Amino acid sequence: MRIFFITVFLTALLATANLVAQQGGEVLVNLQSMPIDNSINQTKGKPLLELPFFDDFSRGETSPTSDLWSNKGVFVNTTYAINPPSIGVASFDALNHKGSLYSNASTFTFSADTLTSHEINLSYPEDTTIYISFVFQPQGLGYAPSSNDSLVLEFYDSALDEWIGAWVAWVDFGGDSLCHKQKISTEKLTVIKSDTLNRTFHRAHFPILDERFLTENFRFRFRNYASLQQNATVPGLLANCDHWHIDQVYINVDRAYDDTLLYDITFARPLGSILNNYESIPWKHFNSQAQSTELTNPLYFSILYRNLNLDDDPSGRQVTRRFSILNHSTQESYNFSSAAENIAPLSDFLLNREYFYEFESAWTDSAKFEFTSYLITDDLEPFRWNDTVSYTQKFMNYYAYDDGSAESGYGLYGEGTQNAQVAVKFNSYESDKLVGVYMYFNRAKDDANQKYFKLGVWDDNNGKPGNLIYEQLGLRPTFADSLNQFVLFKMDEELWVNAGTFYVGWIQTTTEMLNVGFDRNRNSSSKLFYNIDGNWLNTSFQGSLMVRPVFGELTEPPTHNNSSKLIRDISIYPNPATDLLNVKLPHPFTHGVVSIYSMVGQQVLSVPVNGTPINLSSLANGTYIVRVTSNGQILGTKKLVIAKW
Repeated sequence: MRIFFITVFLTALLATANLVAQQGGEVLVNLQSMPIDNSINQTKGKPLLELPFFDDFSRGETSPTSDLWSNKGVFVNTTYAINPPSIGVASFDALNHKGSLYSNASTFTFSADTLTSHEINLSYPEDTTIYISFVFQPQGLGYAPSSNDSLVLEFYDSALDEWIGAWVAWVDFGGDSLCHKQKISTEKLTVIKSDTLNRTFHRAHFPILDERFLTENFRFRFRNYASLQQNATVPGLLANCDHWHIDQVYINVDRAYDDTLLYDITFARPLGSILNNYESIPWKHFNSQAQSTELTNPLYFSILYRNLNLDDDPSGRQVTRRFSILNHSTQESYNFSSAAENIAPLSDFLLNREYFYEFESAWTDSAKFEFTSYLITDDLEPFRWNDTVSYTQKFMNYYAYDDGSAESGYGLYGEGTQNAQVAVKFNSYESDKLVGVYMYFNRAKDDANQKYFKLGVWDDNNGKPGNLIYEQLGLRPTFADSLNQFVLFKMDEELWVNAGTFYVGWIQTTTEMLNVGFDRNRNSSSKLFYNIDGNWLNTSFQGSLMVRPVFGELTEPPTHNNSSKLIRDISIYPNPATDLLNVKLPHPFTHGVVSIYSMVGQQVLSVPVNGTPINLSSLANGTYIVRVTSNGQILGTKKLVIAKW
């Protein structure tokens, strides 16, 4: 299920893996567990869906939406595929819904992830215009499927109560070939020869003609067949593998063999940190020097979106771009827009919108700013949830290079690595007391990485770690029982650190790897060093080690950072809104009441949810709280920004 990792040694030749294992070195390994939402979709009854069926996995969730899917066996993400059509894919691998290797996993092919739809009404007798289409990519940033592994699509035959193979794909990277085969109605084999198979999304598109499936309780499911491979660098470690990614799953009537494109304008990449060098820095360190170094001058909002349709007028479609910055400490929203421009068919549009903003916080120890951008087009697009992207910039009490998500595990392993050292370079913008270190440990099978280590802090020696100025003994990896798996190691003695360069890391006490989280989507490799034989070397891996030094006071993130706990399948869009707001309820709820409150708790609007947009014309610009209830049960609460331009 969810993550992929690459196993490689520092030395250049993989053929020398056994020698390196004897001598010791740095290593990246695949994860054996994945810190995601472990819950399974809980639905009351089986919803019957009507056409069209569409999912591009861009709703901002980590699991498939229960509106469309009956299980959570795959990982929905924005980071593991390469250049997907829209932000968000569903990734298949060898981890189950609990984030661990499947119990039947072995070096022989086994059935792994499954993604199953709810029942769909395809009761269109003798209709020949119902098509299913989707795009898929093998490997991406993950591990390559072997030639015996596959991705399959199956249709449910309700009369026989069994699943029927409808389509299958397999890949041979050694031969630069990918094959996918339609197995129902008319068998059709497609062979693609390319040296970029793992960086391209490939399209499957075919009709559903068999009367067995043209029923009111049609279902389909994707499955992948995987096989584990022995880790080449850490003997006995079986790794996650065989990644496939899918996107834009679409079933509808009145389609044809050449109807392969969508009428859609969509964001093509997520938003990220506004800081140049860090993902986050302490709020109390965000001084004038930090702002001049970390912020672009001028400030700009960078978005990338694309037109997926070919049939537009050659001059393109007009898109208005709107933006907002919400200060969580004051609930004040700064809204601005960019003039409408045309985007040509089948093209991308990169916009860098300059803005001016004063970063201030009503909190003394932290700050949070939520950046949102959304696109306004015509009303013809059927799928509107992919027109909004958001990112929350956090300023807490730590420095961080990583984005909080581990794609791999990093460590030193092998003969000679006892007493070896790992250090990450940081630049502090304030002289302050260092009070602790957050570390992110991946859970290994049988907790094999719970080995003692020493926490270390070093000063600088011409761009590399210098003297060891702090050492703390008797520490072992700890695994937090939550989605946020960072563990705080409080320092026995506070250490005063002057503004400037310092290093934080660990000293090994054994030759076993500690398996520290490694973020492959944020690259700070120039800041990561290791020392096995007395010489500090820069890492050979691209990414960021998940180690965060903590300054000032040891406090948990302020409780006021989260205004409410949200039900994940409730969605409101667009947000920010102007005059109309769409509210989507989670299955199985079909009716409810939407109540909108001002930030002082006054109810300003209460209307039923009946599938039509809610009229907001009576409300002024500002920030509101939206609460959705059904039969007295609170389904969820979300924050809404109204910005009328």
